[in-house]
Amino acid sequence: MSNTSKRRPLAVIADHDAASVSRMRLAIEDLGFRVEEVENGVMACAAFVEHEPDIMILNAQLPIQDGLKTCADIRRLPGGDAAAIVVLSERDDVEIVDAAYSAGATEFVPMPVNWPAFGYRIRSMLRASGDYASMRRTEATNKVLLNAMPDTFVVLDSDGAVSDFIPGKLEHPLAGPSQRVTCLSDILPTKAIKVWREARRFVNEKNQATRVEFAVEHREGVPSYYEARFVPYVDRKTLALVTEITDRKLAEQRIRRLAFFDTLTGLPNRQSFRLQLGGMITEADEEGDKVAVLYIDLDNFKRINDTLGHTVGDGVINAIAERLSGSIRGGQGSSDDDTPFGLARLGGDEFACAISGFEDEGVLSSIADRMSQLLRQPVRYEGHEFVVTPSIGISVYPDDADNVEDLLKNADVAMYQAKDAGRDSVHFYSDTLAIRNLHGLALENDLRRALDNGELELHYQPKFQLSTWELVGVEALVRWRQGDGSYIPPSTFIPMAEKSGQIVPLGDWVLRTACKQAREWQLKYGRSTRVAVNISSQQFYQSDLKETVMKALFEAGAKPSLLQLELTESILMRDIDKTIATLEYLKNNGITLAMDDFGTGYSSLSYLRRFPIDALKIDRSFVMDLEESEHGAAICAAIIAMSRQLGLTVIAEGVETEEQVMFLQSHDCDQIQGYLFSKPIPAGEFAKRFLTTTKAPLKIDKSL
Repeated sequence: MSNTSKRRPLAVIADHDAASVSRMRLAIEDLGFRVEEVENGVMACAAFVEHEPDIMILNAQLPIQDGLKTCADIRRLPGGDAAAIVVLSERDDVEIVDAAYSAGATEFVPMPVNWPAFGYRIRSMLRASGDYASMRRTEATNKVLLNAMPDTFVVLDSDGAVSDFIPGKLEHPLAGPSQRVTCLSDILPTKAIKVWREARRFVNEKNQATRVEFAVEHREGVPSYYEARFVPYVDRKTLALVTEITDRKLAEQRIRRLAFFDTLTGLPNRQSFRLQLGGMITEADEEGDKVAVLYIDLDNFKRINDTLGHTVGDGVINAIAERLSGSIRGGQGSSDDDTPFGLARLGGDEFACAISGFEDEGVLSSIADRMSQLLRQPVRYEGHEFVVTPSIGISVYPDDADNVEDLLKNADVAMYQAKDAGRDSVHFYSDTLAIRNLHGLALENDLRRALDNGELELHYQPKFQLSTWELVGVEALVRWRQGDGSYIPPSTFIPMAEKSGQIVPLGDWVLRTACKQAREWQLKYGRSTRVAVNISSQQFYQSDLKETVMKALFEAGAKPSLLQLELTESILMRDIDKTIATLEYLKNNGITLAMDDFGTGYSSLSYLRRFPIDALKIDRSFVMDLEESEHGAAICAAIIAMSRQLGLTVIAEGVETEEQVMFLQSHDCDQIQGYLFSKPIPAGEFAKRFLTTTKAPLKIDKSL
């Protein structure tokens, strides 16, 4: 070996993926390094002891011993405390970043790797470890390399001053004045400066990396959005790597707008209203206040649509929405001008208003009366004049209900009482209305005995691959058939089971039965048909779901690949850290995971990327709107496009027409299910129709 090669720094790469190692070797050798390769964590520790390399590059997902454990072990070896160690990972969430730095990583790099920036980071680490001579020899190359990067690099001194600034090639660069950049105010607005200072303080105090997002408004008033990653640097300096994320933020905003706001009036929709109402209830609990819901239905509005068409009806709805908003504000200096409120269009001619911080029911009566007075005034639209009257029902938390759903339901009940009283009136919910629920109480008791009496059964609805029409799975749906042979609708007994706490044993029964059925079909017909089971929030959080699921599979003798769990957004967003841990356990054991009813709640893309889910199910309400509303079509298209970016399978449920199929095909939806092909049917009928005909991929006999 020549003296020149001996002087060259050494890098040890520990990665089991040959393609990744090949790319990494080329990049590292271009920086002037010699390279040694190992395949697992144990060999990496041995290589460190033998070669004393200048830098260790570890994949977090190494076999035998993972990269994080290997990093921690190297730190305990002689000389390991001063080693430069890079940890790579396909994950990019806060937990893995924190774990890497806690294990002793000098730097964390997400995969796929930005190779030019990777080289810059390695040089930065070597500079911090004292290899100044090597850095000086490559300084000119560094400058050319950095100026060709799409990222912006900012180096901050220990006092917060800018010591180096490379603007990069962003479409909307962080453009400062032509003179040399020396302080953050040269390149950032005031709000962003505050965010940067807090991030720099965190890095200095914790010696850990952190990320922030910020916006820069341009003269034309259109903001650009950026993500800045702050990492510890040499001499207590901080390095900020800035990337533009405007396209991603705009996509999030568009999806949020489509999913949360009514396209006609611009008001929040039902999903948004429920979330807002839940927040108001939480705040009311903390403050000792009450929350009221006013449920507003326009009397005989259907006649306008039927007589003059939906275009005229939409114009009237817009006028009504503006009047309702004005009526809640109070207007003429009334005492409740500052009362917190939320107004939403629930659909059709139905609106709802949530109000908190009111003194007594007299305030609610005043607001409802003001609504009625304003709405009774004639509406003029395209030469027509209309008089629209409202029926208004009011329920109050916690007097009439202790949760969002019951509060809305009771306001709806009170609204129908107003209609029964002759319309154009206001009714408060009262306990006397609950008499109608006596039948429901009897039904609740019957449900408790239904499991023991064998009255519950599972029906199965097939799912098909849209590109091939192959049967790819089924969804298991519980049905309740009473002793006389009559069925109780799921819309009746499922909410009842949730409210009474029976949903957990009911869900466990569904899970066990579905696993046994999947295994039985596999043994009898030689076909592995994946069965999807819905998991309720109570089942997820009130029971040990991991143990329940694995026990159900074990007892059935079924492989985990035969099971898919469907979870709603509300479950995923409740306790994120605990949820991710549970989902990762299930997925690592071979169970596939789907987010059900996607679009009816909201999880930002940044959170959605953290969940180890395999599929998104587009809610049936959006699929049903495909032919009637641009709103539903836009949401479906946006969800499919977003899922493509995230590498998720998209399943559309509730497909009932060939036109819906054609739309979903044209937008590359993966799977579909719905009444167009089959309603949920008993296991025997399902097997006869879909499993006994052929063992080849099933084709749907539909001419599209």
